[in-house]
Amino acid sequence: MMTPKNKAQELVEEFSLIECPCFNGNIIELKQIGFAASKECALIMVDNILKKTTRTLSCEELYYWNEVKKEIQKL
Repeated sequence: MMTPKNKAQELVEEFSLIECPCFNGNIIELKQIGFAASKECALIMVDNILKKTTRTLSCEELYYWNEVKKEIQKL
C-alpha cells in the first residue's frame, strides 16, 4: 500500500489530468484551472470514501484515508 503522502500526491496529479466541461461547452484540463482545483477534487473524493464506506472500512483503512486527507491538505 502507498504511503498516505504518496497517495495524496497521486490523487492530486490524477485530478489535474481529468477533462471537464467548462461553461462555453469546450473541454479543458483541470491543470489549466490550477492546482487548487485538482486538490479540491481529491479532497472531495477522499471525503466521499470516508462518508460512504465508513461502515465497511477497517480501522486501519479509516486511519489511512484520514491520513491521505491530511496530506492533501498540506500540499
